[in-house]
Amino acid sequence: MNDTDRAKRALETLQEIDTDDEHLETVHADAVVAIEALVTALDGEQVSEDKPYIEAPDRWDDDEDWDEALELARDKADVPSGKGTLTTKLIDGRSYYYLLWREGEQIKSQYIGPVEPA
Repeated sequence: MNDTDRAKRALETLQEIDTDDEHLETVHADAVVAIEALVTALDGEQVSEDKPYIEAPDRWDDDEDWDEALELARDKADVPSGKGTLTTKLIDGRSYYYLLWREGEQIKSQYIGPVEPA
């Protein structure tokens, strides 16, 4: 396993972690952003504005629905397609996808949709 594969595996593992403590959520988001940058650097790719950055999760059967939900979240948050990472939050026993990104010292988030769409 090379460094890129290790970084991608670490990113996948971090994205699956649910955080319900505010401090832990901030530390988790920082780690996701750092490893996401590492993956991009190791791949040697620059994310373009028209290239989707986050692929549809396995539980979303319809890629178009996912792309639409992600684009709507990015528009609401005014976040470019190359910025942000996907995370899940557990709220009242249900899991939801959120887009996380950093603005200065703050971690911002925007709701995307449920982990298991209806």
